[in-house]
Amino acid sequence: MSRDAAPTPVDALEQARQLVDANRHADAEAALLASLGERDGSVAAYALLAEIECALGRADLEARALEQALALVNENTRNQAAPLWARLGANRGRRGDHVGAKAAFERAVKLEPSCMSYLRQLATAHLADQDLDAARRCADEMLQRFPDESFTHLFAGHVQKATGNTSSAAASYRRALERDATLGEALYNLVEMSGEATDATELATGVEIASRPDVPVADRINAAFACARLFDRAAQFADAWGYLKAANDLAREDLASHGIRYDAAIVEERVARTIADYPLSSFRSAIEPLAIDLLPVFVIGLPRSGTTLIEQILSSHSQVQAGGELLFARECEYAFRTARRAAGRDGPVDPADATDADLLCAARERYIDALFERGLSGPVIVDKLPANFEIAGFLRLIFPGAPIIHSVRDPRATGFSLYNANFAAHEPWYHDLEDLAHFHGQYRRLMDHWQQVLAGPFLQARYEDLVREPEAGIAALLDELDLPFEPACLEFHRNRRPILTASHAQVQRPAYTSSIEHWRNYATWLGPVRRLGAD
Repeated sequence: MSRDAAPTPVDALEQARQLVDANRHADAEAALLASLGERDGSVAAYALLAEIECALGRADLEARALEQALALVNENTRNQAAPLWARLGANRGRRGDHVGAKAAFERAVKLEPSCMSYLRQLATAHLADQDLDAARRCADEMLQRFPDESFTHLFAGHVQKATGNTSSAAASYRRALERDATLGEALYNLVEMSGEATDATELATGVEIASRPDVPVADRINAAFACARLFDRAAQFADAWGYLKAANDLAREDLASHGIRYDAAIVEERVARTIADYPLSSFRSAIEPLAIDLLPVFVIGLPRSGTTLIEQILSSHSQVQAGGELLFARECEYAFRTARRAAGRDGPVDPADATDADLLCAARERYIDALFERGLSGPVIVDKLPANFEIAGFLRLIFPGAPIIHSVRDPRATGFSLYNANFAAHEPWYHDLEDLAHFHGQYRRLMDHWQQVLAGPFLQARYEDLVREPEAGIAALLDELDLPFEPACLEFHRNRRPILTASHAQVQRPAYTSSIEHWRNYATWLGPVRRLGAD
């Protein structure tokens, strides 16, 4: 081949593979894109491009490459379709599109029904989407077809735990550990459900798993969190902190290896853009009211600030349905922004503008349809997604009369609780104290803006008040929502609705105050979080 000749498709693909093997992903991308620009490409080329984009942390481009690969699948390459669908499902799941993830994993399972890995991914996506009926069906199918797999029993435990069957869940987690003694996720869930007990066997198992570099990182993270819990219960706070820091360091490094890092500048720019898009003028007019009897109640705030407690209290009322952590509103807000740009609209959102009004009405219809698809029909529906604090202005515009409840807690307690929590899906700022403090500052900046500009019912519920004086706090909360007092709201811990958040265990107990000052046991190590002070 002459020096100036373009590489053949096989040559370009091989060259890109060699560059990937040498960890030169940017060069590999350039070589592959140059080749694809001259030719239609192949399934293998686009699949490799997706791998490169994933390594570079470009999730959108990874998805596009996977979709292009799938579009080229034919009779000769159909054996590649199932793994491509599974990779697309994983990509969508990482980006929070659980519905899209489920659809992709379902295609993979349909193409290769004997593959446990695809069924496992589908089951996990159902749980992430809070579709417990579908998750239960997957658990039953795995128990029937793959009874010797440790994940089968781990997942069965998750479903049983979510539905309040803790004794069955504990038995399932033990069966999972019998099949895989290094399964840190099973150990962590056992420790979480054991409440106040400290188990020497569990601690020894956790120390063993956390110390083994040959064990998958997810299991080491779970084991380190389990050890932190057990040392904490024994009041050995220095040892607990050591394992807590180890767990968070591992989680942060694992996210970074997938290109997921906290970027303070991006967060600051996003908050500034939101403030500019929703000034006071945006709330001087409103779209037409709903023609149906349905009232959403949005519970917002930082994770671990008491949002699940508020939802549990409200959902114990006979007139209220709990939706859980719904992603509908954020999906609707993204679709609204996209449609607005396509329509040539820029600058502050203005419901008095015909285009903005039409787009806001369409966003509301999309949200209501999503509620109905989930079987949520009112009259009062709690939508409890803490991160919706970022879109509170949008929520006010599509539902002018809907109460927005801002859950507030001492930021030092919230920061420690976030660092201490073992979330199934991690945000990178949870795992670094400086990042935690910075994110809290941006959250306060945005909440201060909403408090100044939002019209309509915008309530503040303080976690400490609800747990110190539950009768007065709960009565006041119901009164603000124009709901008659019901004793069941005081007995919220008896409400056995499915809960899939990290606060599952806490809201299954009566109101308690021990968590208010628990962070002080770790004040020595909290640094920038300690300096946040009380709100």
